[in-house]
Parts: sequence; structure tokens; C-alpha cells
Amino acid sequence: MSISDILGNLKKKAPKPQKIHISYASNKGSVRTRNEDDLYIDGLGSRAKENMSGERTLFSSDSYVFAVFDGMGGEQFGDEAAAIAADTIARHSAELRESPVELLNDAVNELTTEANNRITGMVYAKRANMSGSTLVLAVLHNTVAYIFNLGDSRAYYYSGGNIRQITYDHTVANQKLRAKILTEAEAKKSSDSHRLTSFLGVDDRWIGLKAQSYEPFDISSGALLLCTDGLFDMCTDEEIAVTMAGNEDGCAQRLVEKALEKGGRDNITCMVIKTV
Repeated sequence: MSISDILGNLKKKAPKPQKIHISYASNKGSVRTRNEDDLYIDGLGSRAKENMSGERTLFSSDSYVFAVFDGMGGEQFGDEAAAIAADTIARHSAELRESPVELLNDAVNELTTEANNRITGMVYAKRANMSGSTLVLAVLHNTVAYIFNLGDSRAYYYSGGNIRQITYDHTVANQKLRAKILTEAEAKKSSDSHRLTSFLGVDDRWIGLKAQSYEPFDISSGALLLCTDGLFDMCTDEEIAVTMAGNEDGCAQRLVEKALEKGGRDNITCMVIKTV
């Protein structure tokens, strides 16, 4: 059986959820003067304000698209880069929802190339030194999540009191960790932990920018968390898991408040997706 057959069967077998509950929150943090993060929720749109939170229940479709972005560059238009990335997702959301699973990678890579080209064009037009945005994207078919990322915004899966990181951070520190140059503890403390090796806005227009994809998985027994580094730089995985325990209402805001409690040194954006 081919990979596409396996993925197709997984999608067919996944039970349709009665509802999808979304908890979302974004905050500029305790240090930054503005919020350069952004987010995209199917049916709601995008733009993370300086301080915002909310809940939404979706039940009109069996496919949804969710994404979180972390704009980079400070005064070099990081907020605009993230907004461009979110707008590009919005333009392609119907295509992502309707794409056969075996063609989903191609559809995602088309939009990441488009977003990359738009952001690079903005950087040139404004004569900025550097700007860009991370991306963590979830396409949900029934209860099966298909995850993609660029940069160090992450997806986690929470279930039964435990949390598991799904995505790989595209950073120099992580490259050194995988090459066994650094230990895990050294990589977390390294100045290279925020030096990105891949992101939207890299000058790669003639090659095409491909997002990293991950093995799809069913979220019906837990919750999917999408977040920027403002959360996990402040909070350990254990603290995130403890904070996510209990009622899904207000979960994203609780995570933001925990990051603020621990220092809030960066913008913080969280989205928690759960079938109910």
C-alpha cells in the first residue's frame, strides 16, 4: 500500500467531530512595545492585536485551516511580514481544505512560496534590512491534523496530562543539537536558539520555499496547541501541560498568562484546537 493510500484511509476512517472548539490568545508581552505575532482561524480571519483572546466553536465543515505566525525584524516590518503570511493563508484556505491529502504538501508549498515572495518584495520595496515570519500551520480533516512549519513556532499535542512537541525548530542551535555539537540543555541556552535557518522572507524566490511536514495524527483524544516562542521560551513543557489541564474554555489565555507570569519577554500567541 502506498503512502497516499495510507493517508487516504486515515482520512476516511477518522470520525467526524460534532464540534471543533478553538481557544486563542495573543499578547505583546511585558517587554515588547507592539505585537508582531499574527494568527489565522478558519471562519474568523486573522490579525493578532496587542492583547486579545477569545473562544470559537466550529461545526459547519469537516475541514479547517489554522495557523500562527511570529513576525521578525522589530522596526523592520515584522508585523507586516506576519500579516502578509496570514493573508496568504486566507487566500489559499479553500484550496487547503479541499485538497486531496496526497496533494496537500504541494498546496502548502505553493502558498509558502507565494508568501515568501510577497514578504521579500515588501522588504525590498521598503528598503528594510531584514524582515520575515515564522509559520506553523494545521490543516484539520475531520479529526486528523496535518502539520507544517517554517522557523521556530511550534505545534504540540496534549493528551492525558502529557504534552508532545510535534514540530522541529529550524534554528542553528537545533542543527548543532542534532549534530551532537550541543547537548539539549546547551541548545536551550545557546544564543543560536533564535537564529533561524528557515522562515518566510528568506531570499529564495527563484527556488521555492518548502515547509516541513509531519506525520498526520488524530487529535480526538486530546488537544492541538499552536504557539509562538513567547510561550515555550518562558514555560517548560511540564508547565504548559499543567496549564492546559482541565476546561478547554480560556485555555489559550491561561497559557498567555502563565508566560507573562514567568517574564513575558516576547510576544505570546497561542491557539488550542480540540474536538468536542
